[in-house]
Amino acid sequence: MTEQNLKELLEEKVTLDIEGIDRLYLNAYQPMLQTGGGVSAFFKQYRGAVVASTVLMAPMSKAFVQEIEQSAKGNNLDMVRFHKGQRKDDETKKRLKNFDRWEGMLYIGVAQEKFNSFRTTNKRNPETGASYPWLYRSTVMCNQYF
Repeated sequence: MTEQNLKELLEEKVTLDIEGIDRLYLNAYQPMLQTGGGVSAFFKQYRGAVVASTVLMAPMSKAFVQEIEQSAKGNNLDMVRFHKGQRKDDETKKRLKNFDRWEGMLYIGVAQEKFNSFRTTNKRNPETGASYPWLYRSTVMCNQYF
């Protein structure tokens, strides 16, 4: 028996053929926004808020969703809202049958999923009794766009 190196063995037995990407996920990871202190600093230092609260996230989120919806409309893309138990792969396969372009976006999907986010609660200073907002992590149900 002749000795073969790994490269020769793979060249004879393995074929890799990539046609394209079926999904592309873009996740932005901001290390400073992974803690309550970092979120507080973002709203106070960068957004000019007097008090950090998750209420301040809503206008940013709404503006982002509006941009997604405008982009879908401008590019003639359907916004597909998935219901609990509905398989995203099944919807994609169905739509791919009628997709006649070489490349491009098929649709924009929206699904409610569990997500780890921040919430605000009020705490009280034990010495003064004054209340102050406190950011904490919690699991929430929110829309995910893909």
